[in-house]
Amino acid sequence: MPAQWRCGYAETDITPTPGEALPSGFGRERYAQSALSPLIAQAIALEDARGQRAVIVASDVLGYSRVLVDAMRTRIQDRYGLGPEAVTFPCSHTHCGPAVSFGLNFAVGGLNVWYLVRLEDALVELVGKSLENLGPATISLTEADCQIGMNRRLLDGDRVLHQPNPDGVYDRHTPILRIKRRRTPSDVILVSHACHPTSTGAYDRWSPDWPGAMRRRIATRLKGSRVLFGKGCGADANVVHRDPETGAYVFSRSPARARAAGIKLADRVLRALEREPTLELDPQLSMSMASGGLTLKRGPSKQQIRELALEGDNQSHLTWWARQSLSYPDSRKTVDYEVQAWRLGRLKMFWLEGEVCADLGISLRRMTEGPTATIAYSNTCPGYISSARLIREGGYEGDTSHKAYFLPAPFAEKSEGEFVRICAKALKALEQSA
Repeated sequence: MPAQWRCGYAETDITPTPGEALPSGFGRERYAQSALSPLIAQAIALEDARGQRAVIVASDVLGYSRVLVDAMRTRIQDRYGLGPEAVTFPCSHTHCGPAVSFGLNFAVGGLNVWYLVRLEDALVELVGKSLENLGPATISLTEADCQIGMNRRLLDGDRVLHQPNPDGVYDRHTPILRIKRRRTPSDVILVSHACHPTSTGAYDRWSPDWPGAMRRRIATRLKGSRVLFGKGCGADANVVHRDPETGAYVFSRSPARARAAGIKLADRVLRALEREPTLELDPQLSMSMASGGLTLKRGPSKQQIRELALEGDNQSHLTWWARQSLSYPDSRKTVDYEVQAWRLGRLKMFWLEGEVCADLGISLRRMTEGPTATIAYSNTCPGYISSARLIREGGYEGDTSHKAYFLPAPFAEKSEGEFVRICAKALKALEQSA
């Protein structure tokens, strides 16, 4: 019998109880006392023909801070013997999920550490359950071409408007990893797509947004299946629909629109699984990690921060960034950045930190040969990781978003080259380890 993969699966509900956590995202006052649909965490354990193991832990949260991921990896290594390079934590980035990051402006996501205790314990335990569930499997790759949203940066002279831009960059690449097992669930599917899960809007109930609708649609159509989501490099893309009165594209901001977007992507994935040629992945697993620094611009002076803190609108998250900055001064000139690279047979996977914009995901795949998946919002989310072009243009992604992430300043144009070099370093280490 030829060598096979062994794969395991486990999932758990991570929906906060009433009053346990605040929703994260949008920079406005919100409280969630119930769930539109449950938030979940799911784990896939992988073991190749040599016994090499790795685990993917996908969760319905906005994004983690490094300290929490490091703490979980430390416990996982002690308990299960998996090194940091062998465990990755992609997030769906739903804006109707709980605050879990120390690195956010408090007005965007004030966290409750006691919820983090429960979450950390649940995710560490989830890794163990997925490893206990290991069994013979095959893994194949299918790639779909799909679009459920649109670039959200519309240039108007020297301004960047937060509006749908039909001519803007949108990464349509949708890798689909399919694991067929003899155990239940018999079909485990990982889907990655590059579009923001903000289509539910600033809702006051917990929701996984359109990724949850996508998962449910596929699971109901494929008997015995479970679906995980890893967000691609689409930090500058939102779900859109046409206004029925004007015919113009507008951003989707309701549970019904989120459900429609998830169903649209799910149906495209289902068609791809039925019709598109698949690539069987040999049971060969290798992993690497690389790190470096991304340079920040010079930030505002202490006096400028003080003026904003004392004279700014106290209903604005910008004012609270200034007040938080005075309380916790930050003199960093660079931000630590880490890249995980995995190889499953011929497939290369980059697990990228932060809100990576479409330019960079597309250019990264051009650096490699053969099938490649670029999955952002993994492990930690320090801010928007933009190309030099976006930084020059300005706007939210290239300029002001640093205030949402409690950074002392925006990223500098040279950060694109630094990002590329870290990815190249991870790729080289991966090729050497194969």
